[in-house]
Amino acid sequence: MRFFHRQQQSRHRTVRLVVFYVLALIGTVAITSAGLGSLPFLFGAKAGHSLWWYYLPPALFVCALTIGLSLHRLRELRRGGEAIAKRLGGEALQLADATFAERRLLNVVAETALSAGLPTPPVYLLRRDGSINAFAAGMSPRSAVIGVTQGAINLLTRDELQAIVAHEFSHIRNGDMRLNCYLAAWLHGLQGIASSGRYFLYGRDNEHYLEYRRRKNVDNHPFDNGVEIVMQSLPLQALGVLLIALGSAGSVFALWLQAAVCREREFMADASAVQLTRQTAPLIEALRKSARTASCRLASPEAPEYAHLMFGRIRPGGLAATHPPLIERIRRLDAAAARRLAGELADADSLTLPSPVHLSFAAPQPMSAEAEEAENLYRQRQALMQARIHRHRPSASYLPLQADWQAATYDGEYASAALLCLFQVPALPASCWHQAEHNGGISPFVWQQLARLQQHPLLPSTELLEHLLPALVMQEDHVLQALLDQIRNRFRQHGTNLEQAYLWLLLKAYLAPTPPPGRLTQHPAAEALTRAGELSPKQLQTAVKGALLLTDPAKIALLRPLVATLPVRRPLLWRYLCVRLDIGAWHFGLAGSKG
Repeated sequence: MRFFHRQQQSRHRTVRLVVFYVLALIGTVAITSAGLGSLPFLFGAKAGHSLWWYYLPPALFVCALTIGLSLHRLRELRRGGEAIAKRLGGEALQLADATFAERRLLNVVAETALSAGLPTPPVYLLRRDGSINAFAAGMSPRSAVIGVTQGAINLLTRDELQAIVAHEFSHIRNGDMRLNCYLAAWLHGLQGIASSGRYFLYGRDNEHYLEYRRRKNVDNHPFDNGVEIVMQSLPLQALGVLLIALGSAGSVFALWLQAAVCREREFMADASAVQLTRQTAPLIEALRKSARTASCRLASPEAPEYAHLMFGRIRPGGLAATHPPLIERIRRLDAAAARRLAGELADADSLTLPSPVHLSFAAPQPMSAEAEEAENLYRQRQALMQARIHRHRPSASYLPLQADWQAATYDGEYASAALLCLFQVPALPASCWHQAEHNGGISPFVWQQLARLQQHPLLPSTELLEHLLPALVMQEDHVLQALLDQIRNRFRQHGTNLEQAYLWLLLKAYLAPTPPPGRLTQHPAAEALTRAGELSPKQLQTAVKGALLLTDPAKIALLRPLVATLPVRRPLLWRYLCVRLDIGAWHFGLAGSKG
C-alpha cells in the first residue's frame, strides 16, 4: 500500500475535522450566550441599558464554565499511562518472570520501539482478556505504556503481534493520545452547559443526584435543601430548558466529530504500522482474527471509557463509533484482501453488548496449537541445555555482570547480542539493520544491543558462554543459524586467535547432540589428544572424532593425563573436550567451576 500517501491523507482529514470541532465548540458557546442574553427580552424586559449588559455576563459565565470544566477534566486525563493500564486490569511484564510468549511480546515491543525511534515503554498484559486487542496510553512518549491482551499473545503469530504493536506505536508517535485527551476535555466542558441546565430545571443534576446526596448528606443540611426549593420555585425553567437544548445539541455534534477524528487516526495508525513493519498481510490477518474471536471487548468494566485507545472496537458502531468498520480498514490496506474477506467479515461489526456479568468473567482463549508446541519445544531445549551445563559445572558461581549481560540469562535476543560480542562480530550500521533481519533473521534490536555491549566487552570464558546458552537455544532454528553464520564470516574476514577458536569449538560442542555410547577401547586418531594443547583446531577436531568412538572408561583414561595441566592453562580447551566427549569434570575429582 502507499502508506505515506494514506498518512498524509489522514492528516489533512484530521485537520479539517478538528477545525469543525473547534467551530462546534465556539458556535455552541456563542449560541448559548446569545440565548441566555435574549431571555430578559422574552419576559418583557426593555433595552434600558446597552446590549453589552445583557449579552456579556452570560458569555463570560458560559466561557468560564466551559473552560473551567475542560481544564479540570484535562488534569484528570493527564494521568500516566500506567494508571490507565492498571485500571484496565493490566499487569506489568518483567523479563525475569516472563514465559516464552511474554518474552516474545517484550522483544517485539523493543524492536518496534527501535524502528519507531521511540523509547521502549513498559508493557502490560491483560491476563483476564481472551480477546485480541491492544492499546497505548499516556500523554507523551516518555509516559506511554503498551497494553496487550492474553488472547493476542496466544492467538497471533509473531508477525501479527508485531503488526498490532506497531499500530499502537503509531498512535504514540503521531500524538493521537494527546489529541484525544484534549478533545475529550473540551467535550466535557461543553457537556457542562447541559448539566447546568438540568440544575436550573430540577435544582440538581439528575445524573449524579443520588451520589451527591450520599456524599454531602443533604437531608441533614437545611441550607442545601433550601437551595433546591428556591431553585425550583424561581422562574428558571426556561433557562434550564434552553441550556439543556443548546448544550446537548452542541455536545452531540462535538461527540460525533471527536469520533470521526478517532476513526481517521485509526486509518492513519494502520498505514504507519505498515511503514514500520514493511508488511501488510500480518496486519490484515490480525484484523481478521480479531473479528473472528468471541469479542474484542475487555473484562474491565471501565473499558468503555477508554474505547478510543484500543486496537479493535469494543463498543457498537454508529456516528459515535471510535473505530471504523473492520472491512473498511482492510480495504484501505489492500482492496483485493477486502474483496476476498467481505463475506467472512460481513457481520463482524454488528456488535451487541453482553451483560456486565459476562464481561467480568470473560475466559481467556486457549493458546493456539502452534504457540503451545513452540513453547514446549523451547522449554525442552532450555531444560536440556541447563542439564548439560550442570553436568560440567555442578556449582554455578554468580557472575558480577552489568544489567545487559545479566539479561542474557533469560532473554534470547540479549543472549544473541552477547554471543556476537564475545566473538567480536562488528555491529552493522543502523541503515542495514532491517535488511539484515530480512536476509538472515537477526532482529534490529540485537544489532542495537550489540553496539551497546561493545562499549564494555568482556574476555571470553567458559562461565560466560554457559551463562548465555540456556536463553540462546530458546530461539528459532533460523535465528541460531544466522548467528553462527555471522561468527563464521567474522573468522573468514578477520581471522581468529587460539582462545576464540577454543570458544567456538566449545559453542559447537554444546549445540551438537549428545554423542551415542562408544564401543572401542582405543583409536589411533584419539591418541593425539594426549598432546591436545599443542594441536591446531583442525587436528584437535580430527582427534576428537576418533575419541567419540571410545567407551566412557577409555575416554576418561585418555583425558586423565591432561588433568594436571590443561584445566589451568587451557580451561576453554579442557571444557570443550569434556563437553564434546560427554565426560563430566567430576570424573577426575575436579570442581565443576574450574573444569
